[in-house]
Amino acid sequence: MSEKSTKEKIMEEAARLFYYNGFDGTSIRSITDHANVNVSMIKYYFNNKQGLLEHMTVDYFEKYIDMLEEITNEEELTDQEHFFHVIDEIIHYKYERFQFSCFIQRELSLDNMFIRELFSTYVAKEKYLLKKITNSFSREWNLNGTEREVFYLQLKSLINGPFTYANDWQDQYHWDRSEDTFISQYVQLLKKWFS
Repeated sequence: MSEKSTKEKIMEEAARLFYYNGFDGTSIRSITDHANVNVSMIKYYFNNKQGLLEHMTVDYFEKYIDMLEEITNEEELTDQEHFFHVIDEIIHYKYERFQFSCFIQRELSLDNMFIRELFSTYVAKEKYLLKKITNSFSREWNLNGTEREVFYLQLKSLINGPFTYANDWQDQYHWDRSEDTFISQYVQLLKKWFS
């Protein structure tokens, strides 16, 4: 197994520190100290802390949108088995990047230029692809226009819930937190609700 690159170390530590301290509460010095790299590496790879955040966010959403596009193009979104496979893939993606997923969900609740740019690009693409998924099943379940919209909102909330309310999940539920166990239990619970 190859060692992580300096850039990967910086991004990993930044995600962890942003998760615990927020963007404003995290200094460049703390990121580089935890990554065990020189401060100049932030300037070299990202220009500054804002550039680091933008790079991490673009990387996160580009891979996420690519995955959604691949799933919606390859999967025949015609039955519940495929529907839950898609949900499983989405939750796996977010859970593998747990700290940054939680951080970005918190950030999306703010109103600033960076978030508005995210909404106009990545969040709009995500909405289009998730609606493509929900519309496939809405027809199978004979949902009308309003019901389809509510179904989309419910699905989005259920997908993002563990990452939006991470503290509530950690405080209230005593499930095994290993990735596969958590995801399989969570998807099984969703299957019960949607049955």
